[in-house]
Amino acid sequence: MKKIMMTLAAVLCCAMTTTVFTSCGGGDDDNGNNNQPPVDVAVSAEMKCALYTTDESLAAFDFYVKYYDENGNIQSEKVVWSEQNNSDGQRVWTKKVVQKLPATLGVLFEIKAKDGIDLNAQYILSRGYDITITSWTASGKAIDQHYDSNYKSNRNRPGMLTDVLRTEGRPLDIILNYNANGIRVGTSTWQ
Repeated sequence: MKKIMMTLAAVLCCAMTTTVFTSCGGGDDDNGNNNQPPVDVAVSAEMKCALYTTDESLAAFDFYVKYYDENGNIQSEKVVWSEQNNSDGQRVWTKKVVQKLPATLGVLFEIKAKDGIDLNAQYILSRGYDITITSWTASGKAIDQHYDSNYKSNRNRPGMLTDVLRTEGRPLDIILNYNANGIRVGTSTWQ
């Protein structure tokens, strides 16, 4: 009888061990949960742009901007500057655009002499920008980022204003293209 009880205990122990190992085996795989982190997909591209000038330049020049809006359409407008100067004494224009991927984002900042000014006179031309274009995942992780910043202020030589505007009248001229994965696939300028 003792031998039968020992055999029965051994069989019961084997059955319990088999049940424990079976339940730990592949149950999670059946539910699709294989301990892999969720895929963080690319979803959008965002442009943040700020343009700058001074009151002195506003007296002699008009400023224009073109950019791609949220739907990928080109918008073109005369810059409407902030009513107040910032802490650096500059007028500011800002724009934020977010597009779904794939996306095309970019800005063209142009400066033209006001009608009726003396093209042979001297003027202070102040212009600057800060631009950041970033592609993002659904969780808010940056995939690709482009940043650029520049500010210049100079006085033209007498009779050279037309030449200055020809060479420096487009301080910001960029277009970036992103594919569906948020990777930059092209950089170009406006035509």
